[in-house]
Amino acid sequence: MATTITVDKKTKERLEDYKLGNWTYDEVLQMLMDKVSLEDITAEHLKEHYRRLEDFKGVSKEEFKKKLQKRLNQKS
Repeated sequence: MATTITVDKKTKERLEDYKLGNWTYDEVLQMLMDKVSLEDITAEHLKEHYRRLEDFKGVSKEEFKKKLQKRLNQKS
């Protein structure tokens, strides 16, 4: 069953460079995904997550509640 996905114009242009002969976009994406393991992608994602955690500066529970209440009031 076919579906539609949204990609940036530059992404589509890059993807077109991989589309050789009569390959479909699906075939190109399948080939690219076969070349990079899901484990490698997950490892990259986790590295970024832990990097962001190192930079994270938390706030007290009270400060968080104040900020949340302020946001909720702005939406009203």
